Amino acid sequence: MTTEAAYDRYAAAYRDWWGPVIAPSAVTLLDRLDGAVPTERPVRMVDIGAGTGTLSLAALERWPNARVIAVDPSSRILELAKAAAEDRGLGDRLRTEVGEAARLPLADTSVDVAVTTFVLQLVPNRAAAVREAFRVLRPGGTFACLTWRANEDPFAAASAFEDAAEELDIDLPDRDDWVGRSYSTTAGAAAELRRAGFRSVRAREQWLEHRFTPRSYVDVLEHWIEDDVFAPLDEPMRRRLRNVTLRRLEKLDAESLVWRRPLVSVAGRRPA
Repeated sequence: MTTEAAYDRYAAAYRDWWGPVIAPSAVTLLDRLDGAVPTERPVRMVDIGAGTGTLSLAALERWPNARVIAVDPSSRILELAKAAAEDRGLGDRLRTEVGEAARLPLADTSVDVAVTTFVLQLVPNRAAAVREAFRVLRPGGTFACLTWRANEDPFAAASAFEDAAEELDIDLPDRDDWVGRSYSTTAGAAAELRRAGFRSVRAREQWLEHRFTPRSYVDVLEHWIEDDVFAPLDEPMRRRLRNVTLRRLEKLDAESLVWRRPLVSVAGRRPA
């Protein structure tokens, strides 16, 4: 399966189940651009790995003089972004392009601002993606990124699901170690931008916090995080897995259902 086809398959699930979990943190990246986005002239911005358009649409609403190019490997997910823009009366300022972070379908020095959220940990060559952002920025342009910081703290709700699967003798697949491609420290993120040529680099840590209920966590498991576990099961077994997981989650206190994960927010400027 190609990268595009894989993302196409999960486009609606991403929009409905995972997007709402990460969206509040994603839009905070735009705060880093206050004062860096010109307001006296038209501005071109690229949203790298735009997904269903959360950041693109927020930028269009925040800066009426901006036009955004949403780049993503999935044509289907970009269709959803475009539809959301049309629904909000922003479609004429959003352009979509199928492409990958390490090979952006844009000319050199063609945008004023480049942004990306929750993408760099998925890119096989993270440094190449940062260099691409540098390449497409005009001199004096700004790049801002938000991504996960490597973290292995356990989440009680996830352990409850693993225990439920074990109880039902359901094998869980090995996961790609995207955490291993996350930044370990804010200093490491800043250093990578500087190696790509960025200056005035500023990096900081922030936290994503999302409060699940037992039911909402089971929904996210079934439709996003553990879709490949649920999908092959026949309906009776799916129902058993849902119910056993739900029963275990309901034994947890409310704080154990709060998902907290560290993020790295970093921004830099291409020298004029």
